[in-house]
Amino acid sequence: MSVREPSAERAALLVERYGSPLYVYDAERVRAAYRDFAAAFPYAPVDFHYAIVCNKNRHLVRLLHSLGAGIHANTPGDAFAALSAGVPAHRIVYSGTNLDAADLDYILSRGIRLNLDSVDQLRDFAARSPGGAVGLRLLVDEPSRPNRIGVDPAELPEALAIARAAGVRLIGLHMYAGTNNRSLERFLACFERMVAASALLPDLEELDVGGGFGVPYRDGQEPLELPTLGREVARRMEALSTSRGRRIRLVVEPGRILVAEAGSLLVKVISVKERGGRRYIGVDTTVGNVVVESVYYPHHRVEALSPRSAPLELPTDVCGNTTHSRDFLARDCRLPPLAPGDLLALRDVGAYGYAMSSHFLNRPRPAEVVLEQGQDILTTRRETFADLLATQVDA
Repeated sequence: MSVREPSAERAALLVERYGSPLYVYDAERVRAAYRDFAAAFPYAPVDFHYAIVCNKNRHLVRLLHSLGAGIHANTPGDAFAALSAGVPAHRIVYSGTNLDAADLDYILSRGIRLNLDSVDQLRDFAARSPGGAVGLRLLVDEPSRPNRIGVDPAELPEALAIARAAGVRLIGLHMYAGTNNRSLERFLACFERMVAASALLPDLEELDVGGGFGVPYRDGQEPLELPTLGREVARRMEALSTSRGRRIRLVVEPGRILVAEAGSLLVKVISVKERGGRRYIGVDTTVGNVVVESVYYPHHRVEALSPRSAPLELPTDVCGNTTHSRDFLARDCRLPPLAPGDLLALRDVGAYGYAMSSHFLNRPRPAEVVLEQGQDILTTRRETFADLLATQVDA
């Protein structure tokens, strides 16, 4: 594992300045992750669109956009966050599902291009934008693996008929291989199904390999073979472009793989209990402030920032500051001796950490800070109790 920011000394200063718990993101790790990711796809033309759903921190969105990334949105709120950060509409691609009239009107009125999820949605689009151009999300799973997302390849002739009747061009296909996917074989199998289905689209301009590129949250897990994936996708795209007699654009939507490892959640030890051959470390945050097993992903590395000695051979649970029975931020850790006031860092929380935090258990959400060229930049203020009730109105 590489050296993580923030270090123990810097973490102590950040907590002193901004309080605890505290989300901290290392901007340089995001830069490096984006450059490595982009370099893995030796094909042109190619567009990279950051999946903003995993972290809409405005500073990070602007950073990635400055490096050349567009934005992938799958809700109007995603699109709004991107536009608010200064990303122009033509650099946003929207791949949503079950858009009602207000959703469609919002996206179309801003000139954001769409990948639609169903034949019904194509009819809705055609009624609003005759003569327009649109893509489709394709169901890339085999029949034995039910999936609610996308148009079945068998439905493409019907979709083409609807499009022709309205003068709409079907210009692209989008796939989704699943979240936190580290399987090269899974990505390529889905991509090949999409390439095969694209033969039915005479106006094809682009194929979107989607997102879901996974990271290893546990020590010993193998990372996604990204360079191999990029080469294999590029090889298939070259063959497709040759067969079409024109360059077909590749669109890729990295999210978690760009920001997960750049994020840490700093927390303070409040109490230590030992009983029954087990240790319980109570901290000043809760599952409502971070993604854990009961919500999205089952494991985050936990690091004691000022260890007094080697880790104890004592099963240790890191416990949140509510009485919710599943308020555990980590289970069965091996940590050194700890005392109230010590700092811990939950690592790899840059994706779906703050993004999925909530007011569940009525603890205000932490602040967010970005470390950038030696500076620490407050990007999201710490919530107060008043924020917990800010949207309520008196009858």
